[in-house]
Amino acid sequence: MRQSRPAIYLTSETHHSFVKVARMTGLGTDALREIPTDSRLMMDIDALQSRIDADRVSGWHPLMIVGTAGTTSAGIVDPLEKLAEVATEHGIWFHVDAAWGGSAVLSPRLKGGVAGIERADSITWDAHKWLSVPMGAGMFFCRHPEAIKRAFAITASYMPNAIADDTVDPYATIAQWSRRAIGFKVFMALAELGTSGYGELIEYQAQMGDYLRERLHQLGWEVVNETTLPVICFTHPDIQQGLLSTSEILQTMYERGHVWISDVVLGKQERVLRVCITSFHTNESDIECLLEEIEYARQRNL
Repeated sequence: MRQSRPAIYLTSETHHSFVKVARMTGLGTDALREIPTDSRLMMDIDALQSRIDADRVSGWHPLMIVGTAGTTSAGIVDPLEKLAEVATEHGIWFHVDAAWGGSAVLSPRLKGGVAGIERADSITWDAHKWLSVPMGAGMFFCRHPEAIKRAFAITASYMPNAIADDTVDPYATIAQWSRRAIGFKVFMALAELGTSGYGELIEYQAQMGDYLRERLHQLGWEVVNETTLPVICFTHPDIQQGLLSTSEILQTMYERGHVWISDVVLGKQERVLRVCITSFHTNESDIECLLEEIEYARQRNL
């Protein structure tokens, strides 16, 4: 009897690293199931359910659902609670990519926006993003240590035995053998700030994001993404009417060299400008400088 092939469910907004995962593990990109998003760029739950049901009928094995807590392009948080329910119903592994948006859990004001993340089977979270730890400091959390042990733990005569039964050797939990002391810089930051101190920094940066949204609106720009995280995607009627492009605005800004932002395509449709605030040094004067440069570039290219 032919064994069913595993399927992984994600969206077009999911980080491209999962394409690499499918390739590296030998599953192949055919295993990736791109689920449509709704008008807010969140994974469509009904479409997910339908695809899972169809895959089972077609002989596929639903393996993993990937929810994102803060997409790279627009800071969108998938409906994690509902994704967890679907995963539980079908017995599917639920992974949350919280590479930078996961830091919201440290903020009393923002943590509700990532509700459901605690139900994940595994989580990725990068301290070198919103936690401002030097590059790179990726973190992986899993509630199933036995699964990690089956995948990575091996015995080698040239490696020392564990000193105690509760000791976990790093080489037995990931693919790497030799590792740098990555966790030390995370520990030092926590020792200095504590979780409450980190929470204050996170909330402050989110407030700067809110300030930028308000000022863009006042100047006639349109914010096109819905998120409490400090990622602001925006456009202008002049861009929508084809009078100028985001690339023209960016080129002018880059030539002047005062600020740096980027553009991005959302939902495979509209190219818009994008600002991501992840520095605790950012203040209102920085925002005003950015706005002056954006407005200068717009008017110069009309």
